[in-house]
Amino acid sequence: MADGSAHLPGYVGAISALAARVESVDIRAYESLAPERLAVDLEPIVKDLLAHTLSLVEELLIAYEGEGAAPPGESLDAPYVPFERAVDAAVDARTDGSARQAVGDLAFLAQLELRQRKARLERVAACRSAVAIIGECDSALRRIRKVLTAIDVAFARAGIAPQSLDYASELRISLCVRRACAKLRASIVAPGEPTPAALRARLRRAGTAIAVLVGWDVYPHLRELQRRILDWLREGAEPTSGIRLWQDLAAFLRMLAQINRRQELVDHDARLVRAARDELVGAAVVHEELLARLSSLEGLDEGIDALLRPPPCTDAAAWDEALAALSSPR
Repeated sequence: MADGSAHLPGYVGAISALAARVESVDIRAYESLAPERLAVDLEPIVKDLLAHTLSLVEELLIAYEGEGAAPPGESLDAPYVPFERAVDAAVDARTDGSARQAVGDLAFLAQLELRQRKARLERVAACRSAVAIIGECDSALRRIRKVLTAIDVAFARAGIAPQSLDYASELRISLCVRRACAKLRASIVAPGEPTPAALRARLRRAGTAIAVLVGWDVYPHLRELQRRILDWLREGAEPTSGIRLWQDLAAFLRMLAQINRRQELVDHDARLVRAARDELVGAAVVHEELLARLSSLEGLDEGIDALLRPPPCTDAAAWDEALAALSSPR
């Protein structure tokens, strides 16, 4: 593959095909299977996707290096930052004439990460724990998806091919998960401990709502709570065990507020709060465009959530007070 420039566009179809295969794997369909069944029904699918994606990025590296471009990986902070953030940085850093460098950087990052995921899956498969196998397969699929969509973006920015896949940065993912967690807490925790009469309806709603977090790191932990909820609903168990289950779920959902410590959210929230307070100086009403931006703070703080509940508050003084509280040391 000496002529890398001619070969890079030829990988567009392979990237799209692999991405479609990843999307077709619904991890929830395998959650009730025993380790022996997972070894037959799920592990081979994920291992095959890992192998094909790893082969693809290795070929991309060869094709990229054949162009005589800057060595891949030299400008990256990896391995000093998490893989997902390193990928986001590689995508964001190359928006000008050097965009082609991102193809090599991403292939370099992907090669390192996918090799690790392959080894981890081999190790966890040997332990014969269904929860561990599901979690590792889920994690591998998310990273494959991240790799493929990021390379798709890099191809588009380098003028190799139009973008065809939906790339989600860690900030976008974290904002979605924070919003989902906030809604879960509002519907399950905020109303208080349910009465025995309301317990079944509340837990049924919780079991359904947990599914919105599939594909994120926290989901394997919620999956066990979801299984306990479904078992309780099927068996029609007595209220005492149901209340205990609700308490476990409520405690875990409160713990999910720790998502606000993720670096991409800390940076996003600080920038937005500063900008919003500047815009609110001398204003009486929060305009629609600013309110739309402030909605991304949902889940950060109970006071902010109260202002965002329909119909959202448009009083500038109330918003400035809530945002000032966020800016103060806690």
